[in-house]
Amino acid sequence: MWFERHLKNKLWEALKSRPVVLLTGARQTGKSSLLRHELPDTEYVTLDYIAKAEEAENNPSFFLSQFRNQVILDEIQYAPSLFREIKKFVDQQRKDYGKWILTGSQKFPLMKGVSESLAGRIRILHLETLSAKELRKSKYFDQNQMNDFLWIGGYPEIWANELLSPQDFFQDYIQTYLERDLKDIIHVRNLRDFQRFIRICASRSGQLVNYSDLANSIGVSGITIKTWLSALETAGIIYLLPPYYANIGKRLIKAPKLYFADHGLMAFLLNISSFQNWNEHPYKGQLWENFVFTEFVKTFHLIPGRNIFFYRDQNGVEIDFVIEANGNLQFIEAKAFERIDDRKLNFNKVIKYFPQAECVLANTNLESRPMRLKNYLAVNPLLHDMQWINSIS
Repeated sequence: MWFERHLKNKLWEALKSRPVVLLTGARQTGKSSLLRHELPDTEYVTLDYIAKAEEAENNPSFFLSQFRNQVILDEIQYAPSLFREIKKFVDQQRKDYGKWILTGSQKFPLMKGVSESLAGRIRILHLETLSAKELRKSKYFDQNQMNDFLWIGGYPEIWANELLSPQDFFQDYIQTYLERDLKDIIHVRNLRDFQRFIRICASRSGQLVNYSDLANSIGVSGITIKTWLSALETAGIIYLLPPYYANIGKRLIKAPKLYFADHGLMAFLLNISSFQNWNEHPYKGQLWENFVFTEFVKTFHLIPGRNIFFYRDQNGVEIDFVIEANGNLQFIEAKAFERIDDRKLNFNKVIKYFPQAECVLANTNLESRPMRLKNYLAVNPLLHDMQWINSIS
């Protein structure tokens, strides 16, 4: 079973214009599958195997000289010496576009290698888990399953393998991938504490990060909490969303909000195993908000801190998301209800300061298309495509 990925168009654009293309994303988002589906005749080498990674790391020049044609080097973070060596090959054949195709699951080490060696020679693309739109467009997907997407999330293997339960997938994912990758980034002395930390993070999605409070809840230091959050961000498991300020310096010093990159993993960590559980859960509002966040990131390839933020002023007035793109502002409120009392929305409190901004309510309405209600649009990202927000795409 194959799901068409929206990112494939950007992938082909990159292959035609850059000698090196790096596809990043958390484990099991489908990076290797996407490349092998789009490039079935391209040589494929994975550095997930220890022996192969050691060969590439210890003798990168010889390793790369084996490849005369286009090649996919999977999980390149396990052989960082390759970055500098690839630069030498690229500088010899600068217009050999699309020859070196790399993937990696740990963003920060990869970005360091790229910035030091391949700046100006590489296109970086980030692959998220499946979006609601990608599932809706699939011929394999039953539209009656859309509500299940809210608690299952978008890891492709869950949807492709009918015999695999979401609970089994996520349990294996945490043990096999998450813990292994994180051990490469930080040294966790007490794995049980770290597991409790991840579950507490799930319960605080959409909230301001309070390092001291998290530290007290787990019984570790604030420095440890910052290290662990950085590790989850590095592994592509969470996003830290900064506030929106016209003064860019303020964005960097104010507390961010925490969101999971896949809302299904968040639901699993909250012990949700059905849509009924999801719909009746006390954190339903946070679950829906996290889902809305991921849909905007996936659909428009937004980057937290660059073109998506949250808004909170000195009076405590909040807007869940602010999208700043192409000179336009969009304010988005996420509400897990079909009908909303306008008095519970904060659009009127902020639009006077940003009169040109578009206001959008992302709620659970069952209408077949987005609706214009007073001074805002109402849309259900679970059911509706969002090409109507032309100023973002």
